[in-house]
Amino acid sequence: MTKRKTLKTLALALSISLLAPFASKVHATEKVNTPEIISKAGIVVDYDTGEVIYEKSGNEKMYLASTTKLMTALLFAENAKKTDQIVYTETALAQPPYTMQSEQMLPYGKSFKVGDTIDADTVMKELLLFSGNDAAYMIADHVGGTSEKFIQMMNDKAKELGLVNTHFKNPNGLPDSVTGKDVNYSTAYELSILTKKVYENEWIRETMALSNATVTLPGDNIIHLENRNTELGKNGNIGGKTGVTNDAGTCFAGLYERNGRKLIGVVLKSDRNDNDARFRDLNSMMDYSYSAEKQVVKKAGDDVGSLELEYKLFGFFGPTKTITANVTLSEDLKLYNNSLNVNNLEITLKPESNNAWKLASKNDIPLSATVLDSAFEVKGSSDLTVFKLIKANMFVYLAIILAIVIIVILIVLIIKIINNRKRYSRSRRRRRY
Repeated sequence: MTKRKTLKTLALALSISLLAPFASKVHATEKVNTPEIISKAGIVVDYDTGEVIYEKSGNEKMYLASTTKLMTALLFAENAKKTDQIVYTETALAQPPYTMQSEQMLPYGKSFKVGDTIDADTVMKELLLFSGNDAAYMIADHVGGTSEKFIQMMNDKAKELGLVNTHFKNPNGLPDSVTGKDVNYSTAYELSILTKKVYENEWIRETMALSNATVTLPGDNIIHLENRNTELGKNGNIGGKTGVTNDAGTCFAGLYERNGRKLIGVVLKSDRNDNDARFRDLNSMMDYSYSAEKQVVKKAGDDVGSLELEYKLFGFFGPTKTITANVTLSEDLKLYNNSLNVNNLEITLKPESNNAWKLASKNDIPLSATVLDSAFEVKGSSDLTVFKLIKANMFVYLAIILAIVIIVILIVLIIKIINNRKRYSRSRRRRRY
């Protein structure tokens, strides 16, 4: 009895040990449902490949609020050094909170004046950590000479980056002082492009990674800055920029990294009355995106398009003719399944040669698939064969073959006639002698 129980126990233990790896595998690959976010727009993009993994209204224009300052920071980093001295200007002083002069920054009764200077590294921290509205105008006046010229630089940079649905009217993202309405806008997708470009800059990257900083302002005013990105260091958040206005709601654009993979996350127009709503959306978007798998959007055998190819009738010589080759996919094409990907998929036919004879003998066509800023290769094939080329010119080839046969027959006949005449001539000579 004891022996039987021992055998059962060993069998059970063996079963558990065999099944355990499969159980853990199922858990590891468990999919997260597509998130339902409350933000009006959101997107997750793979930092390295540019692939859009998740999106909601990714191409709709939205107000930017203080995420505007990413562009301001980019131009600052490209046109200044950390040790440069930046002048506190009249336009900077005129900005509403949050500013370096506001009570949130300086002790009561403390201030500094127009004309005072602050080192560029401190100004960058004021801009990206504290989100100082006056810091943005200090940068604008320093880099552009005037804020108007700097705003033009912002829009020129947007154009350079291919941001066709992005426009700036000020460097800090505040509403218009007269109308009270927001004026800077972009899309979640285009803001993700800007975010990637910004993060490539070491100075900005280092600044956004700070949870806090202690800086010295004019008058030996030592202040402590806290990063408004309260998610920094949580759930893979490694940096970003927040924003909030009545029109824009709460916003965020930044980077996440888990297991060595970086993703760009953007949310626009989240709940104005709930500061954490944007981060709840982002976390659910990231959980989904890190587990998401590509799905088949086009199957092997699906039509891709057609190619107009040229060829010489006899391979390397003869009249030039054209023929149409229909192209299909040789393999399934997989994408992260969202409307932005599906609606922007373009497949370009790139044959190695425009020669129909070469293509007919090889039959493989390299295809280039592009979706927005990401590109990859897929395999294609054509219906063009050597037989199809011959069939397209069958009457010509038959006529040529017939002509050759006739010529050969004529040559044979001529030779035969000549030989007959020679024999006849020899036979006459013999009879004569």
